[in-house]
Amino acid sequence: MLEIFRRNLFINNVLLLPYIFILRFDTLIKPIPYIVNKSENILIISLLKHLSGPLWQNIFSNILIFFQVLLINHLFIKHRISREITLFSGIVYILLLGLVTTNSLLLPILIANTFVILALNCILDTYKLPDASANIFNSGFYIGFASVIYTPYFALILFGIIALLLLRSFKLQEKVQFIVGLSIPYIFLFTYKYWFDIKFIEFDFIRDIFFRIPIIHMDGYIVFYISIFVLFALVLVSLLSYGFFTSKKSIQVQKKIDIFYWLMLFCLISFLVFKTNDSQHLASLAFPVSIFIGILISDSKHKIFYELIHIMLIALIFITHFELI
Repeated sequence: MLEIFRRNLFINNVLLLPYIFILRFDTLIKPIPYIVNKSENILIISLLKHLSGPLWQNIFSNILIFFQVLLINHLFIKHRISREITLFSGIVYILLLGLVTTNSLLLPILIANTFVILALNCILDTYKLPDASANIFNSGFYIGFASVIYTPYFALILFGIIALLLLRSFKLQEKVQFIVGLSIPYIFLFTYKYWFDIKFIEFDFIRDIFFRIPIIHMDGYIVFYISIFVLFALVLVSLLSYGFFTSKKSIQVQKKIDIFYWLMLFCLISFLVFKTNDSQHLASLAFPVSIFIGILISDSKHKIFYELIHIMLIALIFITHFELI
């Protein structure tokens, strides 16, 4: 089944949509709405006001994941991250989101992931580009928008600067372009708050968000613990496979792979710095880890082994979602 997505064909990309709906079938038969808190972001409140029905929220989240998967596969192929042109990174991304039951909801982090993927694509496009002003500005804008939607992504601001330094020589003008792009979403947000006479910053919000010990919500099911273990095991595999990922690759590809390691590091840092109420923040790891595991599957000759792993992960997701254990 996994081998269907080895080739980058139009029909294979289309098949990703029913694959998502089948894998997240529980979101259709027992849809659960995302409960908006009073301190929630204005953008999330506005969006969910128009998507108040739990079924529509879940359908929208599935379509959003499909769009993200197309972006990830496009990035994976365009930047030659692997020697083979495959759609495996997108498949891994879907599986990783499905490992944790809370990711079945239309979460702010799920929406913010879209802008993180767009930002990475813009950053990678700047390599050896004489005039990268538009890409640098856009990358800052996307990271700013992601941090507005999901506050822990505020840590990615520093990541964006480091990523640009890895790909380009230091130029103050380019860093200013990045900061200007980053500030635009916040200018829009503050303008909206000023227009409707809303406080710019709630000090209770700052107290509740920053510098708290992270908490992973455990729902008591054995398979949930197994899912968390599998996710962190894949993170460990990604770390130990650095030599495999970079061997016989051009300097350009090696630098781009390094950027995904930096992204994974900052996702973990934001988990430690910001207060996260449950396991939803683990969805931030889905993007970088999907790239790494996608390389492993694409360049490996052990096709049967990965087919078995694929089937086991699907079974684990269904067991987790339907709370069979």
